[in-house]
Amino acid sequence: MALRRLAQNNAAAATPKREADSPVAKPRLSMPTTPRNRVSIGPYRSPASTPSLSATIPFDWEAARSRAPPPYTPLQRKLRQSTAGDSTDSPRPVRRAFVRKKGFFEKLRDTPSNVAFYLSMFPQNLPLPSAKASSRILAGIMHLAQFSLRVSKARRSPSNWEDIYGDDDDAWFDWTSLLTVILLGAAFANAAYLLSRTRKYHFHRRVDPISSPNAKFVPKDWDTAQPLRRPLWRRSLSFSWWAFISSWRFLLNIPSPPPAPANAGPASKIQELEVWTPNELELQLFSLYSPVHALLWQATSSANWITMLFCMGLLTITLNVLIFQYQMLVKDKEAIAAEVMSEYNEGFVYPRINPIRHDVGVMTHESEIVSVWD
Repeated sequence: MALRRLAQNNAAAATPKREADSPVAKPRLSMPTTPRNRVSIGPYRSPASTPSLSATIPFDWEAARSRAPPPYTPLQRKLRQSTAGDSTDSPRPVRRAFVRKKGFFEKLRDTPSNVAFYLSMFPQNLPLPSAKASSRILAGIMHLAQFSLRVSKARRSPSNWEDIYGDDDDAWFDWTSLLTVILLGAAFANAAYLLSRTRKYHFHRRVDPISSPNAKFVPKDWDTAQPLRRPLWRRSLSFSWWAFISSWRFLLNIPSPPPAPANAGPASKIQELEVWTPNELELQLFSLYSPVHALLWQATSSANWITMLFCMGLLTITLNVLIFQYQMLVKDKEAIAAEVMSEYNEGFVYPRINPIRHDVGVMTHESEIVSVWD
């Protein structure tokens, strides 16, 4: 380091002299100098300056026509000089996308398929309100229709609602009777549909009978495909032949052959549990307009309409409170069952699946290690 500093100082202090100025040429001593690193010369053409292989380069038609030798450079946008002499980019014309529209005959041809498509999606494609709002709207319409029927009947017999004879010219079946039958049928149909919504569960590994009135034993091959039914003309022909043979057996007093045993299912059976799964729309509609409401409307008259309205309101409140409390009970039981299962897994299952143990093979002392060279 000292020699390097000395050489640098001498080189900086020395002034170069030309040989013509000096009368006697003295030999110049070569002083030690620090070598310099060579300048790194970059490549002739950098990869950054070359066009990318994935870039879209327009085809140079001019170079192709003139058969110019490679390399080809991408075409540059033409510049246009303005009147002031400044070069600015020429505005590109906006290219509009061409969208082919269907003609009248194509629309007419596709009309049946479009109608069938929308009908297959009905009513899921309609923006219907929620189940609670829909049930309230339907129940309100039914109650309003029942009220209109009672008012219409009251106007026909203003003197006494309980007059069952009426006038001689009154028809025994009119539009009020038809609408009453429709409302009663809707109430009973909703109740029947609500009570008939069930879901079946099969227990393949349970041996003990399930203590439920909805449980029963079914064959194990309950999910096998049923054989296809014979055509109607074949069934009609078979029935005609059976009737002909049976009539002759009866006339000739010939005993009929014993019936063929039905194909008995396999001996192994499984248990099937049929669970009631009510829908929210039908359940809310049942609580607001049940068959009891419809019958109470039929018994409403000018003398007891206040009592009947009070009874219908009390019945609606009772059903709604009962349904709400039972739904909360089911949710609470589900939460309790989930928490019990979680505590059981964390307290008993997981500690026994992955118990915490210590490996005795690695807990040794150096004095216990025996070498083959000892």
